[in-house]
Amino acid sequence: MRAWSKTFFFAFVAGLTSLGASEGTARAQAQTFYLDRLNNPGAPDDGVVMWRPVTQPDNIFYGQLAIGYQYAPLRTSTVIQDKTTLKASSPNVIDNLLTIYGSAGFELFNRFIASINFPWSPLMTGNEPAYQSPTLSPGVQSTQVNTSGPIANDMRIDVRGVAWRTPNLRGAIGGGISLFVPTGTSYAFGGDGATTFMFSVTGEYDFRRLVLIANMGVHVGRPTIQLNDPANGNGLGVSNDWEWALGAFLPFKEGKYRIGLNVFGQTGIYADSHLGNTFGRLQNTPVEWNAEGRMKFGGSDRWWAGATLGTLVVPGYGAPDFRAFVSIGAFVPLPGSEATQTDKDRREAMRAKWRAENVDSDGDGIPDDIDACPMEKGTKDNDGCPKLADRDGDGIPDIYDKCPDQPEDKDGIDDGDGCPETDADGDGIPDTEDACPKQPGPRNADPKKNGCPTSYTFEGTVIKFVQQVHFAIGSATILPDSFQILQDVVNLLKVNPQLKRIAVEGHTDNTGAADMNRRLSQARAESVMNWIAAHGIAQDRLEAHGYGPDRPIDTNDTPAGRTKNRRVEFKIMQQSDTNQTAPKK
Repeated sequence: MRAWSKTFFFAFVAGLTSLGASEGTARAQAQTFYLDRLNNPGAPDDGVVMWRPVTQPDNIFYGQLAIGYQYAPLRTSTVIQDKTTLKASSPNVIDNLLTIYGSAGFELFNRFIASINFPWSPLMTGNEPAYQSPTLSPGVQSTQVNTSGPIANDMRIDVRGVAWRTPNLRGAIGGGISLFVPTGTSYAFGGDGATTFMFSVTGEYDFRRLVLIANMGVHVGRPTIQLNDPANGNGLGVSNDWEWALGAFLPFKEGKYRIGLNVFGQTGIYADSHLGNTFGRLQNTPVEWNAEGRMKFGGSDRWWAGATLGTLVVPGYGAPDFRAFVSIGAFVPLPGSEATQTDKDRREAMRAKWRAENVDSDGDGIPDDIDACPMEKGTKDNDGCPKLADRDGDGIPDIYDKCPDQPEDKDGIDDGDGCPETDADGDGIPDTEDACPKQPGPRNADPKKNGCPTSYTFEGTVIKFVQQVHFAIGSATILPDSFQILQDVVNLLKVNPQLKRIAVEGHTDNTGAADMNRRLSQARAESVMNWIAAHGIAQDRLEAHGYGPDRPIDTNDTPAGRTKNRRVEFKIMQQSDTNQTAPKK
């Protein structure tokens, strides 16, 4: 903190020194205005251009030092439109402008930001317009301006706050007021020569992968500055203005890195007989865009560095042909803030706060506000209530146990119902011998196939038939030779109530019109669904979809491939775990 204080002190002193030097060497030049349109905010979470309604959770002091370069921020055609003068003059009034931006401030109570910003420009070069006559029109003289530096710029004092945050803390709206102190070289584009104010509103929303930001404000109290004859279309008049900015950035690595793009600009909101109407006038409506990158580093990511490049969109005053900006900053927690505490201190403070705020009447370690039985000692597993009765000792409370006097055998088959199973799928083969205890099937000499179905197989969540369901040609009528296949599915669903929802899916090959095939496959899927429902399966466990030729599993270029593509499949859409204890219904 001490090092940063020194850095910004010397930067400020240098700025005042340059101001004194400039004033001492000035010629009798006309009053100018604050040329630089970049009001860099400077706080840890801000962008180079964008002001954000975001603060650190702890009270902090921060500082930032930045260097910005602009090429052609003020073109000759902006201050004079006379073609003869333009032809005889250099393209730019200001060619090069190098500025050092110093910022320092506080963030307090996760809500407020107070800062001071002191830019100054050690280098400025340019050329006065080559006026062909000292008189532009009756009573209007051509304006002589100073185009060389170094110059000081107006100091800015900001007070900002976050007015509202969304409940999920991803969106926020804020506002602020900026005071521009007339410390700038007012005859060489370093300041407005008066105390001015800017009132601003900021908003943003974090879409996790994309953050959108908007700024808007009015800059008032600016004196009316007339260069040449703006009222008659031959000059530039500057006064109060409306400013705006839109930006977006993509965060990476939990916000450690980000890249962004922004566009910002302004237009005049003043009119009189000397300046004319500044609203929407090209010279008074600078717009530029910038791309920026930023990273955090150092202990607890308390340092940051950033860079931006940009150029003009609309060539008003202060919008350069090229802008580059680099910055580095850091923050430190203020004494007494949570960020200065050790992890042990923080844990102890949280425990003390918890004990003070949570009453536990029955002393079971579970606060009354979340204890289902606040006057009876219980356990966390029972939400603070005493352990429930379990007559058979199988770990399943009697109120949930379908067989409270017979202990569950814990064989991995329906272990949540509290009943021992000897033949869970009812196929006559004891579970101890059944290789597929939840899928009815015939006996088989192969122990690995004993009790397993022969008409279908499981592939993940899809039930596929070994032999396809047969329908009458061009019809949804199921042929009798497929009834046993469907009955096997009915038996499977009856002994597996945990299969909550099944989709019947019909598919065709690409023979014939696609729309007709889709309609036929839908009709066949519905026919199979209705057959299964008619044989004892609840309709609300079933749904039907026909996809026609849209989802082939093989090529349609061969007879064998087309045969595979003509199929009906069952897909498990929802299921529960029967090994979890559930209340009786």
